[in-house]
Amino acid sequence: MATYTREDDLVIALQEATKSMTLSGRFDQVECYNSDTEAANRTTAIADIYVAWLRKTKSVRLTLVALEEQTGEVVATFSEEGAVPVSSMDTSQQLRYIISAADDRGFAVDATLAVTVSDPAVASATVLEAASAEGTASGKDELLVVALAPGSTLVTVADPADPTVIFGSDSVDVVAGGVAAVVLSTPVVEEQPAPAPEPTPEP
Repeated sequence: MATYTREDDLVIALQEATKSMTLSGRFDQVECYNSDTEAANRTTAIADIYVAWLRKTKSVRLTLVALEEQTGEVVATFSEEGAVPVSSMDTSQQLRYIISAADDRGFAVDATLAVTVSDPAVASATVLEAASAEGTASGKDELLVVALAPGSTLVTVADPADPTVIFGSDSVDVVAGGVAAVVLSTPVVEEQPAPAPEPTPEP
Protein backbone atom coordinates (compact mmCIF):
# COMPACT_ATOMS: atom_id res chain seq x y z
CA MET A 1 0.00 0.00 0.00
CA ALA A 2 1.39 3.40 -1.02
CA THR A 3 2.11 5.89 1.75
CA TYR A 4 0.81 9.40 1.27
CA THR A 5 3.30 12.13 2.16
CA ARG A 6 2.98 15.88 2.45
CA GLU A 7 4.92 16.34 -0.79
CA ASP A 8 2.15 14.49 -2.62
CA ASP A 9 0.01 17.61 -2.05
CA LEU A 10 1.77 19.23 -5.00
CA VAL A 11 0.93 16.37 -7.38
CA ILE A 12 -2.68 16.13 -6.23
CA ALA A 13 -3.17 19.90 -6.41
CA LEU A 14 -1.83 19.99 -9.99
CA GLN A 15 -4.04 17.07 -11.01
CA GLU A 16 -7.14 18.69 -9.54
CA ALA A 17 -6.29 22.05 -11.11
CA THR A 18 -5.92 20.40 -14.52
CA LYS A 19 -9.30 18.66 -14.10
CA SER A 20 -10.88 21.95 -13.08
CA MET A 21 -9.50 23.75 -16.12
CA THR A 22 -10.56 20.93 -18.46
CA LEU A 23 -14.09 20.42 -17.14
CA SER A 24 -14.82 24.15 -17.04
CA GLY A 25 -13.67 24.61 -20.61
CA ARG A 26 -11.08 27.17 -19.58
CA PHE A 27 -8.42 25.53 -21.74
CA ASP A 28 -10.62 26.30 -24.77
CA GLN A 29 -10.85 29.96 -23.75
CA VAL A 30 -7.12 30.53 -24.11
CA GLU A 31 -6.53 28.81 -27.46
CA CYS A 32 -6.57 32.06 -29.41
CA TYR A 33 -3.55 33.65 -27.68
CA ASN A 34 -0.36 32.00 -26.49
CA SER A 35 -2.43 29.07 -25.30
CA ASP A 36 0.29 26.90 -23.76
CA THR A 37 1.77 29.59 -21.52
CA GLU A 38 -1.59 31.05 -20.50
CA ALA A 39 -3.08 27.63 -19.75
CA ALA A 40 -0.04 26.65 -17.66
CA ASN A 41 -0.17 29.89 -15.68
CA ARG A 42 -3.86 29.52 -14.93
CA THR A 43 -3.43 25.86 -13.96
CA THR A 44 -0.56 26.53 -11.55
CA ALA A 45 -2.47 29.45 -10.01
CA ILE A 46 -5.40 27.13 -9.26
CA ALA A 47 -2.98 24.46 -7.98
CA ASP A 48 -1.53 26.99 -5.52
CA ILE A 49 -5.03 27.55 -4.13
CA TYR A 50 -5.47 23.80 -3.63
CA VAL A 51 -2.09 23.50 -1.89
CA ALA A 52 -2.93 26.36 0.48
CA TRP A 53 -6.24 24.68 1.29
CA LEU A 54 -4.64 21.27 1.90
CA ARG A 55 -1.95 22.78 4.14
CA LYS A 56 -4.19 25.12 6.12
CA THR A 57 -3.26 25.22 9.80
CA LYS A 58 -5.70 23.16 11.84
CA SER A 59 -3.98 22.88 15.21
CA VAL A 60 -1.06 24.34 17.13
CA ARG A 61 0.67 22.74 20.08
CA LEU A 62 2.62 24.80 22.60
CA THR A 63 5.24 22.71 24.40
CA LEU A 64 7.05 24.30 27.34
CA VAL A 65 10.74 23.40 27.02
CA ALA A 66 12.64 25.84 29.24
CA LEU A 67 12.41 28.22 32.16
CA GLU A 68 15.11 30.88 31.85
CA GLU A 69 16.37 34.01 33.50
CA GLN A 70 15.77 37.03 31.27
CA THR A 71 19.57 37.24 30.93
CA GLY A 72 19.38 33.95 28.99
CA GLU A 73 20.60 31.63 31.76
CA VAL A 74 18.64 28.37 31.76
CA VAL A 75 16.99 27.58 35.10
CA ALA A 76 15.22 24.35 34.10
CA THR A 77 14.45 22.36 30.96
CA PHE A 78 11.52 20.09 30.22
CA SER A 79 11.10 17.14 27.88
CA GLU A 80 9.09 17.90 24.74
CA GLU A 81 6.97 14.85 25.53
CA GLY A 82 6.53 15.78 29.17
CA ALA A 83 3.60 17.65 30.64
CA VAL A 84 4.09 20.66 32.88
CA PRO A 85 0.86 21.20 34.89
CA VAL A 86 1.52 24.82 35.84
CA SER A 87 3.49 27.41 33.92
CA SER A 88 4.85 29.84 36.49
CA MET A 89 7.90 32.07 36.89
CA ASP A 90 9.06 35.08 38.83
CA THR A 91 9.45 38.61 37.52
CA SER A 92 13.08 38.07 36.45
CA GLN A 93 12.35 35.03 34.28
CA GLN A 94 10.88 33.93 30.96
CA LEU A 95 9.27 30.79 29.52
CA ARG A 96 10.26 29.27 26.18
CA TYR A 97 7.84 27.11 24.19
CA ILE A 98 8.21 25.18 20.93
CA ILE A 99 5.38 25.80 18.46
CA SER A 100 4.19 22.76 16.51
CA ALA A 101 1.59 23.54 13.83
CA ALA A 102 -0.22 20.86 11.82
CA ASP A 103 -2.93 20.55 9.18
CA ASP A 104 -6.03 18.40 9.65
CA ARG A 105 -4.09 15.31 8.50
CA GLY A 106 -1.40 15.80 11.10
CA PHE A 107 1.32 16.99 8.72
CA ALA A 108 3.56 19.80 9.98
CA VAL A 109 2.90 23.18 8.38
CA ASP A 110 4.58 26.58 8.40
CA ALA A 111 2.06 28.76 10.19
CA THR A 112 1.76 32.51 10.55
CA LEU A 113 0.31 33.08 14.00
CA ALA A 114 -1.06 35.93 16.08
CA VAL A 115 -0.16 35.86 19.78
CA THR A 116 -1.99 37.80 22.49
CA VAL A 117 -1.87 37.97 26.28
CA SER A 118 -4.99 38.68 28.30
CA ASP A 119 -3.09 40.97 30.69
CA PRO A 120 -0.13 42.66 28.94
CA ALA A 121 0.96 44.20 32.26
CA VAL A 122 1.84 40.72 33.57
CA ALA A 123 3.80 39.30 30.62
CA SER A 124 4.70 39.83 26.98
CA ALA A 125 4.74 37.15 24.27
CA THR A 126 6.77 37.01 21.05
CA VAL A 127 6.96 34.42 18.27
CA LEU A 128 10.55 33.58 17.25
CA GLU A 129 10.71 32.11 13.75
CA ALA A 130 13.29 29.44 12.95
CA ALA A 131 13.54 30.76 9.39
CA SER A 132 14.42 34.29 10.51
CA ALA A 133 17.95 35.69 10.27
CA GLU A 134 18.46 35.21 14.02
CA GLY A 135 17.03 31.68 13.96
CA THR A 136 16.24 29.73 17.15
CA ALA A 137 18.29 27.39 19.34
CA SER A 138 15.87 24.50 18.73
CA GLY A 139 15.69 25.02 14.98
CA LYS A 140 11.90 25.26 15.34
CA ASP A 141 9.48 28.14 15.73
CA GLU A 142 9.37 29.23 19.38
CA LEU A 143 7.21 31.34 21.65
CA LEU A 144 8.94 33.45 24.30
CA VAL A 145 6.84 34.68 27.23
CA VAL A 146 8.63 37.28 29.37
CA ALA A 147 7.46 38.14 32.90
CA LEU A 148 6.76 41.79 33.65
CA ALA A 149 4.82 41.96 36.93
CA PRO A 150 3.16 39.60 39.44
CA GLY A 151 -0.22 38.26 38.35
CA SER A 152 -1.86 35.73 36.03
CA THR A 153 -2.43 35.96 32.29
CA LEU A 154 -3.59 33.77 29.42
CA VAL A 155 -1.31 33.47 26.38
CA THR A 156 -3.29 32.68 23.24
CA VAL A 157 -2.17 31.64 19.76
CA ALA A 158 -4.72 32.37 17.03
CA ASP A 159 -5.24 32.70 13.29
CA PRO A 160 -4.20 36.26 12.32
CA ALA A 161 -6.89 36.31 9.62
CA ASP A 162 -9.57 35.40 12.17
CA PRO A 163 -8.63 35.96 15.85
CA THR A 164 -11.70 34.00 16.94
CA VAL A 165 -10.01 30.82 15.65
CA ILE A 166 -7.84 29.92 18.64
CA PHE A 167 -5.25 27.20 18.06
CA GLY A 168 -3.73 26.96 21.53
CA SER A 169 -3.28 28.71 24.86
CA ASP A 170 -1.50 28.46 28.19
CA SER A 171 -2.16 30.06 31.56
CA VAL A 172 0.93 31.74 33.01
CA ASP A 173 1.42 32.79 36.63
CA VAL A 174 4.04 35.38 37.55
CA VAL A 175 5.17 35.72 41.16
CA ALA A 176 7.37 38.35 42.81
CA GLY A 177 11.07 37.65 42.53
CA GLY A 178 13.58 37.53 45.36
CA VAL A 179 15.13 40.63 46.90
CA ALA A 180 17.57 42.02 44.35
CA ALA A 181 19.07 44.77 46.53
CA VAL A 182 18.72 46.46 49.89
CA VAL A 183 19.10 50.24 50.03
CA LEU A 184 20.10 51.81 53.36
CA SER A 185 19.36 55.47 53.97
CA THR A 186 21.84 57.82 55.68
CA PRO A 187 22.14 56.69 59.32
CA VAL A 188 20.98 58.95 62.13
CA VAL A 189 23.06 58.87 65.32
CA GLU A 190 21.06 59.37 68.49
CA GLU A 191 21.89 59.30 72.17
CA GLN A 192 20.37 56.40 73.99
CA PRO A 193 17.73 57.53 76.48
CA ALA A 194 18.89 57.55 80.07
CA PRO A 195 17.75 54.52 82.01
CA ALA A 196 14.88 55.01 84.42
CA PRO A 197 16.03 55.36 88.07
CA GLU A 198 15.69 52.30 90.20
CA PRO A 199 12.88 52.47 92.74
CA THR A 200 13.88 53.29 96.34
CA PRO A 201 13.33 50.28 98.57
CA GLU A 202 10.76 50.79 101.30
CA PRO A 203 12.05 50.74 104.96
